[in-house]
Amino acid sequence: MSKIKDYFEKKTVQSVFVPFFTLGDPDYKASVEYGKAILESGADILELGIPFSDPVADGPVIQRAVARSLKNSFSFDQIFATTKAIHDHRPEKPLVYLTYFNPIYHCGIPNFLDKAKVSGIEGLVIPDLPFDTEESKILFSELRKRDMDLIHLVTPATPKKRIQSMKKTSSGFIYYVTSFGVTGERREFSIDLEDRIKFLKKNLELPICAGFGISTPEQASQIAHYADGIIIGSAIQRIIEENGENVSKCADVLREYSKSIRGSFS
Repeated sequence: MSKIKDYFEKKTVQSVFVPFFTLGDPDYKASVEYGKAILESGADILELGIPFSDPVADGPVIQRAVARSLKNSFSFDQIFATTKAIHDHRPEKPLVYLTYFNPIYHCGIPNFLDKAKVSGIEGLVIPDLPFDTEESKILFSELRKRDMDLIHLVTPATPKKRIQSMKKTSSGFIYYVTSFGVTGERREFSIDLEDRIKFLKKNLELPICAGFGISTPEQASQIAHYADGIIIGSAIQRIIEENGENVSKCADVLREYSKSIRGSFS
C-alpha cells in the first residue's frame, strides 16, 4: 500500500490540506525553511514543484516563481537534497512532486524514481503526461514497484469515457482541476463543481483533491465540504514572491487555510 493511500484511509478530517510551492524560490536554503514551516502550519500532504523552463500548465504567479528558481544553480542533486531536508522534518507526511516529463526522462525514469523515493517522495503529478501513452504505462509500472503513486489530473473538459480509462494507471488521489485554463487565483467556480467531484469519486474510487484557482480560505472551506483534499498553489507562491525569505508570513497565512478547511466540520 502506498503511503498516500494509507494517509487518506487513516485521515481523521473530512478534507486534507495540500499546499504547493516551487523548489528553489527564492533559493534552495529558503525552500527548506518554507517546507518545514508549511508542514508545521497544517499541511497534510506537501506538493513540491521542480522548476522547468516550459511550465505549460502554470499561470503567471507560478511561472515567475519558476523563473526566479532557475536563476539559481539547478541540479537534480540539489532538488533531491532539498526535498530530503524537508521530508526529514516531518517524515510522516507524504511529499509529492509536480513536474513535467522532460526532467524525469532526462534523468532516466528508474534513476529519477529511486532518488525521489529516497528523498521522501511518494507520488508524482505530471501535467504533460497523457494517461494512455506507452511512457505513462512504463512510468506507472516503475512507480508501483516502489509503492509510489501516479496522480492524474482531470479537468472539466475530460470526457467520461477517458475518466473511466484512467483507472488503469491512477493511484493515490486524483488532482481535479476546478476550472479551465492554467493555475491562478480565481473568484468563482462552476456551479456544478460539487457534482463533478462526486462523479469522479464514485467512478474512479480514489480521493479527489481540488486545485487550480482556490485562492482564499473561504473558497477552501466551501469546497472542502465535498472534496477529499484542497490544493493551494498560486496563493502561497504569491506570498513567497512578496515576502522573500520571511517564512513566518507564509506560516501565518497557511494556518488560516488549514483552519478554514477543518473548521467547516467542527
